[in-house]
Amino acid sequence: MFEYYNEHFLEVTGVTLARGEYGENNLWMRLFVKEHGIISVTARQGMGDTEPFEWGTFYLKKKQRGHTYFVNEIDIRDDMLHLRRSREQLITALKWSDTLLKYLVPEQPDDELLTNLYWNMKLLAESKIPPEILDWRFLWRWLELWGLAPEIISFHTSHKFNNDEIILLAHVSQLNTKGVIKLFTSPISTNIRENAFKVASNLAAKFLNEK
Repeated sequence: MFEYYNEHFLEVTGVTLARGEYGENNLWMRLFVKEHGIISVTARQGMGDTEPFEWGTFYLKKKQRGHTYFVNEIDIRDDMLHLRRSREQLITALKWSDTLLKYLVPEQPDDELLTNLYWNMKLLAESKIPPEILDWRFLWRWLELWGLAPEIISFHTSHKFNNDEIILLAHVSQLNTKGVIKLFTSPISTNIRENAFKVASNLAAKFLNEK
């Protein structure tokens, strides 16, 4: 359960994954936060700073009845604004949100996965790297964190990826954020098929689904 900083308030850090209307004047929100995992809260409509994929600190207040919380205040640290300006990038982020909500058990922390989400979302928002390769990177690192990832070379060889494609995937999986950005500042090999990244991300998603 939650760790309280007093009897009625809770301070958590993370991201809004999804939101929707709740009653006439409220919103429901699904947060993915450090030390607590996925939590559900409510907020007042029109309070601002409730857009999906905004990262920050959420100050929650316990409702008078029950054990649920509503958002008292939000301190946004990274609004990921550029992510929401691109349809393709936004669709990828929505896919990640849906996948996290599907597979994560509520109130079970996974701080390493939260970190994985943040840095891949930063790449998605602030670079011109194809969203398909970042989709694969996020999912593949998720598989690695959960101890589910197969051996990268043999797995992709068995699915008919060529040598240049496998080398690129291996680099993308191992490099940090700056390294991935630098990797894509130069043209990639012409031997890499146009749909290779999409195929790779679909295979990673399928592998996660089967586990």
